Amino acid sequence: MAEALAVEGFTQCEALDRHGEAQPGKRYPRWRHAWFAADIDGLPGVRQAVMADLMIDRGGCVSVFGWAYVMSDVVGQVRAELPVDALESAAGSLEPSRIDFVSFGDFRYPQNVSRAKSWVAVEADIDNSVVEFMDYVRGEVRDWFGRRSTINDLLTRAREPALGAIDQLNPAPECLRDVVILALSAGCVQEAVSLMDWYRGRDQFHDWDSAERVAAFDAAIGVRFPEYAAARSA
Repeated sequence: MAEALAVEGFTQCEALDRHGEAQPGKRYPRWRHAWFAADIDGLPGVRQAVMADLMIDRGGCVSVFGWAYVMSDVVGQVRAELPVDALESAAGSLEPSRIDFVSFGDFRYPQNVSRAKSWVAVEADIDNSVVEFMDYVRGEVRDWFGRRSTINDLLTRAREPALGAIDQLNPAPECLRDVVILALSAGCVQEAVSLMDWYRGRDQFHDWDSAERVAAFDAAIGVRFPEYAAARSA
């Protein structure tokens, strides 16, 4: 799989989330995560990432399930500086540098994403599993990344519900905040102001968000980015 992903521009890397590369504290881990990342031209500090989630069942078979991410360490660092009440209510359980994400199953089996798993029971299954995984990477995942390859792409996507989310009426509050932070970090102040004006003007939010949390976020990023506060008051 590493060789196939290298052809697509992805390099194997350390785990990009807080879970690590294998189930902790186990001599024989039940799960392992293999991470692969690629830089995005024109978006410094932002990476596309693919993660293969390997899980062994009680019978000894291994399932292979894929995830795609757009991630930024810069966003994670700014998030860590903001007050808790300025973030979405689930912020403590989310990865700090994750701007957007999707499981492979959300593309073809949104009602039952586990159908996207491939299974390895014997050595002969390995090649087929890699072929299935790469079929997603070269198809739906490539298209998904392509629609998130510029600041303008991300600003547009931030106004939409996340693919596969239960709530299809409201934008994902964590993704919206991350895009605002990324835009400000990249100097796109007016674009961040426009997105926040739109979001603040909504009459409903995701269950993880509220008008109070949005107002607190708006105030907090005004402190973190004085140019944002200046543009808001102009």
